[in-house]
Amino acid sequence: MWSRRNYLVATVGVAALSGCTGDTGNGTTEPDGEEEEGERPEGVSVEEFESGPVPDVYMSATSLGNEQRNPDELSSKSDVGFSEYEEALENDAHQPGTCCANCADYIVDKNGDTFGACVEVEGYIDGADWCVIYEELPEPEVPEGMSEAELATAEVPEEYRTASSQAGEERNPDELQSQEAVSLMESVDAIADGPAQPGQSCGNCAEFIPDENGDMWGACAKVEGYIAVEDWCTIWEHVSEEA
Repeated sequence: MWSRRNYLVATVGVAALSGCTGDTGNGTTEPDGEEEEGERPEGVSVEEFESGPVPDVYMSATSLGNEQRNPDELSSKSDVGFSEYEEALENDAHQPGTCCANCADYIVDKNGDTFGACVEVEGYIDGADWCVIYEELPEPEVPEGMSEAELATAEVPEEYRTASSQAGEERNPDELQSQEAVSLMESVDAIADGPAQPGQSCGNCAEFIPDENGDMWGACAKVEGYIAVEDWCTIWEHVSEEA
């Protein structure tokens, strides 16, 4: 069975998984205990941060896995073993590299405060967080008529060629880097093996162009070929930095 993870390791190389470094973003961990004032959006209390309500833009928003949030059907953070990434490493249920930024339930930052939300859990959510109901993003199928080897360099569908990224940057097909040059790989692997910081994925990158045609693939304003929401590369930039 085709696996994008295995394909990327084969094409980018094992060395890239351990030898390159990328920009850091909102993936640093915070000390245990309550969030300090400077670690929350301005004007948001500890209670609001933990339990909501979240801003209106997230109330019924859609997640990275295309699931819609229902504010009346949410679990508390305590009920799902919610924690920051470093703490999650001590949890037997945690798989290396998994975090909210590569979870199907995560809703990325939409208002520039660096925090997102979740379709299953209440309160403000950082991409570097994790909980026991983590759900792996569905792996997109190789488009019909295309081989695995063509994904990295293929011309993307018309609707992506000059589209704007989720941070508003227009894609120029004549000024793109190769996936190999930016060490494109799956976010889970990049975080587990070192190049990426917890909380980083294409899904919350300023350069990412989300799925426009329902095939579960996206594109990038800076990198050629087909890009999956769960991918990552060395030019990752948090979407809020361009907000």
